[in-house]
Amino acid sequence: MDLSPGEHAVYHRSRLAFGAATAAGLPGRFEAFELGGLRALLTNSPGLGFLNSVTGANARTVAALRDVVAVFTAAGAPLPAVVGTSGDLPSAERLRDLRAAPGPVRPIAVLDPRSRDERVVPSDHLQVRPAVGEDLATFFEVLSAGYAAPVDVDRFLVAEHSDPKVLRFMAWKEDRPVAAAAMSLHDDVAVLGGAATLPTHRSCGAQTALLHSRLAAAAAAGARGAVATAAPGSPSVRNLARNGFTVHLRRSWLLAPAEV
Repeated sequence: MDLSPGEHAVYHRSRLAFGAATAAGLPGRFEAFELGGLRALLTNSPGLGFLNSVTGANARTVAALRDVVAVFTAAGAPLPAVVGTSGDLPSAERLRDLRAAPGPVRPIAVLDPRSRDERVVPSDHLQVRPAVGEDLATFFEVLSAGYAAPVDVDRFLVAEHSDPKVLRFMAWKEDRPVAAAAMSLHDDVAVLGGAATLPTHRSCGAQTALLHSRLAAAAAAGARGAVATAAPGSPSVRNLARNGFTVHLRRSWLLAPAEV
């Protein structure tokens, strides 16, 4: 699978999440917008400034970055991280002009779910099934406990994964829930996210089982691509690579406030 459709799908999943946060009444402003070929995510909601980002930066689109940053400044939002494309990156001189310093890489992993080995049996001691009906409350309990995130982040995660376009899955060991994960479809690309495992059940293969189950569901739904993001150097990145994903390490830059 090419990287570009995956990047677009991740952005549209983020738009979905921001819309869900607004609908849930979370405090502050949530906005996703495109300008000059750049795709921006902006929030001034307390505790969620780390979500602010601008993707699609390259030698051509960097010209619009000042205008994009002006929107963040006017909204009183923390300045975004700027993420480059896999192609023609902005010049170092142009980035210095924008007071940008190198930031951490931003891994993104892509795979064609139709290429997976259908003979793979992820686990013989775990059962994965969609989280619907009476299982929904348990899904959110596992999601929150697995992430163990601050209150503001937890509320955002619950709002995002409550959206009806998000498909929810859970892994069970006998009759005990051990992990949760989610997926959404954007055109013909599945975005995988919301993966969380209870601390007492980590390293039992639950996320691998959930990964394969979601890929099977994506292929059955007609998806031609699957994409996931993860923190650099994390177990999630290694798990994606082990399971056939191609991991791209995108460059990023951090912006400094304008001098006054």
